[in-house]
Amino acid sequence: MSLDLYQTALIWYAQRGGIAKLWGRQVPLLHAPPLLGLRLTLIDYRPEIGECELQEATGPRRGMLPAEVEAADEFLREMLGRGG
Repeated sequence: MSLDLYQTALIWYAQRGGIAKLWGRQVPLLHAPPLLGLRLTLIDYRPEIGECELQEATGPRRGMLPAEVEAADEFLREMLGRGG
C-alpha cells in the first residue's frame, strides 16, 4: 500500500512501526499512538477510503468505534495540525 495515495492516514503495525499523515504532512511513528489508553498492536485508519480498523493486544482485528475514530483524528491534529 502506498500512503502517497492518501491525505490522511494513521497506520501502526507492532512489528514494523507506522506513520501519521494529515493534509499530506507525515511523521514516522516509533510507538503505538496513545488512543484512549488502548494497547494497540495494529491500527489502519485511512478515512478517505473508509478503512477504520484496529487490533488491541488482547483481541481480534475489528472496526473502530466512533470514539476511537474521534481519538485518531485528534491525535493526527495534535501531531500534524497547524503547529505540527
